[in-house]
Amino acid sequence: MGEVGVAERKQVLQHVFQKYDAQHKGELTPIQLQILHGDLRMGGISLPQVQACIKYTCVGEHCQMSELYDLLQEMDRRYFLIQDVRWEYSMLDRESKDTISVEQARWLVQAVHGKYFSKRKWERFLKSRAVPGSGVGFAEVEVMLCDIPSKTDAEDERRLTEQDEDEKLRKRKEFEDALAKEKEKMKQEKEDQHKRKQNAKDQEEEDRRKRRDDEEQRRRLEEAERLRREQEEEEERLRKVEEEERKRKEADEEKYRDAEMYKGEAERAEKDADEKLNQLRQSADGKNTEEEERILSNKIKEHRNKRIRYQLKVAIKSRDKFQLEYSVTEFKKAELSDDDMDMEKAQKLLKQIGAKDGLHKAMSKREIQDLEKAMTFVRKHGFEAELAREMHSAGILLGRLRRLERIRHEILELKQSTVAEIRSYTNPPPIVHTVMTVVFLLLGHAEKETKIWKAVQALVGKTGKESLKRRCLELKSDALKLGVVKRGKTLLGSFELDDVRDISAGAATFFVWATAIIEDVMDQEEEKTNAAAK
Repeated sequence: MGEVGVAERKQVLQHVFQKYDAQHKGELTPIQLQILHGDLRMGGISLPQVQACIKYTCVGEHCQMSELYDLLQEMDRRYFLIQDVRWEYSMLDRESKDTISVEQARWLVQAVHGKYFSKRKWERFLKSRAVPGSGVGFAEVEVMLCDIPSKTDAEDERRLTEQDEDEKLRKRKEFEDALAKEKEKMKQEKEDQHKRKQNAKDQEEEDRRKRRDDEEQRRRLEEAERLRREQEEEEERLRKVEEEERKRKEADEEKYRDAEMYKGEAERAEKDADEKLNQLRQSADGKNTEEEERILSNKIKEHRNKRIRYQLKVAIKSRDKFQLEYSVTEFKKAELSDDDMDMEKAQKLLKQIGAKDGLHKAMSKREIQDLEKAMTFVRKHGFEAELAREMHSAGILLGRLRRLERIRHEILELKQSTVAEIRSYTNPPPIVHTVMTVVFLLLGHAEKETKIWKAVQALVGKTGKESLKRRCLELKSDALKLGVVKRGKTLLGSFELDDVRDISAGAATFFVWATAIIEDVMDQEEEKTNAAAK
């Protein structure tokens, strides 16, 4: 527009305003303004540009007469700026697609706006696009390119950005707080769930332990009942066997009741005949004497054989080993025929007595091999019925000895690391301390020596002849004092093997060993008491 005075400019503007305000509303719409500017400048500007100008210069959405001049100035600024920017846009649109990439569009806007480039507005622009990511047409960015922000806009932008950041921080804090609460809630739920699971597991374990204890109790009761029945049956069997043996003895006594009398008669007859023979030999008067000597010698032999036979019967009746041995020897020297089967019976009785003595000797020695050999001898010669009571006692003892031997083997096979585990305790569980106290009590130490755990550690740590394993292997239960054994039994009385095994495998092995030793000694004492009562 040419240079004119203020009054003339006002008249021109009023004339132009009235020309385009055909309906005399006192304001021009964006479309009317676009037509007006198009008449002034070739091609004019787009409607969005007009609306941007109104927003920038006018109070309302339409243009008043007083606002027309400033509005036309803004429209001209945009008109000429668009010419330059369009050229730069076309340089970026090398393939003449009338679009450029989002990155190129950002670069162009940032180049035009310089330091006042607003990331906020750019992001808002990207979000408002109908097809995000597609090529950017010039019409999409022309208004933004011409909306060059001022310092005030930059400050507003910064303020809004700070507000956005504050809002983001607030939302982030709210989110983090909510997340923390959710995590805490989830943690609490997880802990509650874990607690419920643990409680359920503990309850299940308790139920399982109770079932196991009930089953163990039932098994023990059944085992005790079975042992009781077996013991009763064994006692009944032994009673019957002993009754049969008693009847056999009574039969033998009845059979050999007059044996001593006949033996005495035979001895006297033998003695009389021998005296007569001596008298006859002293007289020595010829042929008749020889005949009489022969007759008397035959009588002596007859009476001697009779005496030997009855002597064997008396020995069988007495069941005395030395009488039997002497009588059997006499019988063999006399080369008598075993018409009454007394010789066979006496020899069998000697073997039976020998088997019985062998059993008692083996039981006294308490050696598994000797005891097995003695019991095998009894079975081999068929004396199980005659020695039923002795075989029963020997069988019980053999079971105990085998158990002790098995436990000794477990001690022997005990790894040094397991023993070291016992020694490694700084403050051992009471059950472990008690078990080791009983072990060393049985090995000959005073109870007060093991009150302090360090003293027990020192004893466990010894090597060579004084090593714990070796001392346990060499201990003979029959050498222990009854008072020591009873004290050990009292200390271990409240513990079960499972209780010890749950805490320490090594202590469990020594618990089994100590328990077996104590039971063996107590069984020996019971046997002595029963033997004394009989």
